Amino acid sequence: MTSSRVVAVIDVGSNSVRLLVARQLTASAFEVVDEEKLEARLGEGHAGGQLTPAGMDRGLRALRIMAQVADSHSPSAIAAVGTEALRRAENAGEFIARARLESGLAVRVLSPAEEAFASFLGTINSTGLRDGYLVDVGGGSLEVIRVEGRGLADSRSVPLGAIYATERYFRSDPPSAKDVRALRKAVRASITVSSGPPVLYGVGGAARNLARIVRLQRQYPLRRLHGFTIARRELSRLTRALTTRSADERRRIPGLASSRLDILPAAAVVIDEVMEMVGAPELHISGQGLREGIAWQELRGDRPILGDVRGASIAGLARANGVDELSSEPVVSAAAALFEATAARHRLGPEWLDLLLAGARLAGIGLHVDYYNRDRHAEYLVHSGDLHGFSHREVVLLGALVRAGHGGSADLAAYRSLVLPTDAADVTLLGAMLGVARAVRRRTPSPVLRFEPRLDGGTLHLQLAGKGGLDAELYDLEREAKRLETALKLQVVLRLSD
Repeated sequence: MTSSRVVAVIDVGSNSVRLLVARQLTASAFEVVDEEKLEARLGEGHAGGQLTPAGMDRGLRALRIMAQVADSHSPSAIAAVGTEALRRAENAGEFIARARLESGLAVRVLSPAEEAFASFLGTINSTGLRDGYLVDVGGGSLEVIRVEGRGLADSRSVPLGAIYATERYFRSDPPSAKDVRALRKAVRASITVSSGPPVLYGVGGAARNLARIVRLQRQYPLRRLHGFTIARRELSRLTRALTTRSADERRRIPGLASSRLDILPAAAVVIDEVMEMVGAPELHISGQGLREGIAWQELRGDRPILGDVRGASIAGLARANGVDELSSEPVVSAAAALFEATAARHRLGPEWLDLLLAGARLAGIGLHVDYYNRDRHAEYLVHSGDLHGFSHREVVLLGALVRAGHGGSADLAAYRSLVLPTDAADVTLLGAMLGVARAVRRRTPSPVLRFEPRLDGGTLHLQLAGKGGLDAELYDLEREAKRLETALKLQVVLRLSD
């Protein structure tokens, strides 16, 4: 088992100073154990090229707070990094010197390329993105990153972040149509988008805040922002609403963070314009970015990019909830054998096999909360856990599967806007398969040495061989086999062999 290293990352941004404390779960997964955020507005009033005294004081107070919280976790490393505000300020050296003196933190100013790589790394290690673009609108800078084959192909960083864009281009509140056009023109003049897949991921607090507003407008059934998608027309409509209303009117928009009341309109215009340039029909939200990217660099050194995002997050979620992934492999193997043996009957594709195996690896995660309601807790943990690389539909199906694996049918009524009409029946079938697989491996260590499912016409033969008596397994299988018979509409026959 990987030792539980703890690292802390402090992001000194133009708008906010943020802390992330991460504990390593496996070689490919970590869990967040603490976070803190302070809207320091370090870059506010920065047009003259200097950090203002008030901005410095706010930033230094934030760093003192972050250092105290980080130190309480006894991390093996604290990485404090600065971005656009410190790159541009002529008096950044004074701020960095005072930060070391007052908080003990050595703030390292990232180059545009280093910042882009960290944002890329946090996103690529938490999504299924292979080819496309990232847009990250911070307080000071706008970054557009091109991704090819899960690698960083190109990046561009310009001072068009939410604070700087607001101060430079918006002369009134709400801004005039002329001001909005000027900001859009500046984005197009600063950023070049080459031909490529029209796939766009939004990183950072501004993108998340826009997603939170849209999620509330839709009455969306999941609370997750990571993996949420905003349609092009939704973002355009929201951008118009933000730029045609005064601050008092914007304050009444559900989900709009009060700390972004004055700067979200400019951020929305910038993201909307990049979306238009890319030709993306929707904006995918990444809940992870620069801080997580720095954490990956601290934890994985010169091999920070994960090879299997989905597998890593499944293993991490299992480990975070008291399940050793190796102990679940016998159930995974039995579930895979059952799926393959009945393929001619159910005709489900490989994506469903992947879902079944993920469910088998997570089947025990609700036990540590409450044994008697483990199915309900398992579903909740899937919905709220740190699952990466899965669409929201897949998260819903996986949660329903781990619950159905403990008995019963999948109930997806609350998620009609996310799932297909046939999904409930298919998940119920997979839940029955998972129930059989868990029955085969009823005990740990399992006395079952061989499990051979075989489909013969309208009959499914389940043959077991093992050491000692298998009465416990057979008792469980008799019950679970009835569910499988109903789901597959065939007869299930249990057999013991030498």
